Amino acid sequence: MDNQEKINSVVKIAQSYILLFLKEYINPDEITNIEHLFKSCPVVVEQLSIENNEFGKSTQVGGITEKEKIVIGLSDVDKVNINNEYELNKLLGTIIHEYAHKIRSLKNKYGEMLEESFASIFAEICINNARLKLSNNEENKEPFEMLTSVNYQKYESQVRAILYVLKQNGLDYKLIAEYIAGNQEKFKQSCVQIFGEDFNNYFNSINSRDNDRTEQMIIELIANYIKQNGLNISNYWKNNSNQLTQDNLYFKGSPTLSRVVVNCGIESFKPEEQEFYKYFESSVKVSNDNDSFISQEKVDRIRQFIETKYSLKDKSVDEIYDTIIDLCSAYIQYQNRDDEESKIFITEIKRIIPDIESFKTKFISLRVSGQDKNIFDNLDLANITYSDVMINMNKLLQTKNTDNDELGGIKRWV
Repeated sequence: MDNQEKINSVVKIAQSYILLFLKEYINPDEITNIEHLFKSCPVVVEQLSIENNEFGKSTQVGGITEKEKIVIGLSDVDKVNINNEYELNKLLGTIIHEYAHKIRSLKNKYGEMLEESFASIFAEICINNARLKLSNNEENKEPFEMLTSVNYQKYESQVRAILYVLKQNGLDYKLIAEYIAGNQEKFKQSCVQIFGEDFNNYFNSINSRDNDRTEQMIIELIANYIKQNGLNISNYWKNNSNQLTQDNLYFKGSPTLSRVVVNCGIESFKPEEQEFYKYFESSVKVSNDNDSFISQEKVDRIRQFIETKYSLKDKSVDEIYDTIIDLCSAYIQYQNRDDEESKIFITEIKRIIPDIESFKTKFISLRVSGQDKNIFDNLDLANITYSDVMINMNKLLQTKNTDNDELGGIKRWV
């Protein structure tokens, strides 16, 4: 069986799993539209390149959704043994995740990290639901869990926290289906009824690229819900068991929810629930430790990226000049951005050039005046540093200012 034949057989399984779940929650017309999508949108196997972000982080992409097709990465298909349940489920998860994007695109614009999070959770539900309903042996099954990048997990944690509250209201599966295949406005309005009007602000933020504040926003929304309505926190641990049941079709682990519970305080919960509060405290500690590790990884990676990309060592005059242009351009690009990695980038640049703003301004001034090529005169290129460049720029600017003063005097005299 070649790779395309392999993917075709797995796609049929993925389609059946999607329909098995959605038919319980959406109307027949929407099901018909999805079935038409399945027929008109091919799933193909292609080599997908590793994506590198602007700060040197590499990500292996498992699949992408294009206008006319879904592409699954060759490396994800080639090594899969579809007779192994775990390997098959991983490939099914990738395919169903990409199908979720295509299904949503029938009615909605791309929803950024909210959509990415729901697509992964939707894949878990479809797979686990089918494993229960289509198997003769329902005992001793562990729920399948999607494995996603650290950045995706951050937003999935928020969505899983939302779903835990929705589950208390008997709405989690229904609203997952509504978000993926139904009416996005119905989904949003149902959440507004539960979390209040401020959910609109959260929804708009997580649906945009300006989404760094969404963690705090959803923590406040759920905390307000708990203070007004309470929350059963004992079920959180019971439902996180390793036993797959119809009530436990997706992974519910959510550091976001743990932070909400701890922020609310033990007094916010019923006496019979309070014994579980300590588990949330432990969960928050573990999450904070993980966050610290991840943050340090980002610092180390960006520091290495800067030291490699903007080093002046062993470069010609032209290469040094281009490096400084690149550095100043990057500083201008990232100085007003609010995302975590841009802030780390600016902090790390300032380790090399403490007064980077002044450095950038002086370099631009000398470029405008045509003196920028003189910056490197009389410098030892073998041992050049940014401090050396700054000193020479200051000298050139002092000479320029002196010349302007003298020229100005002549003009006034005339």
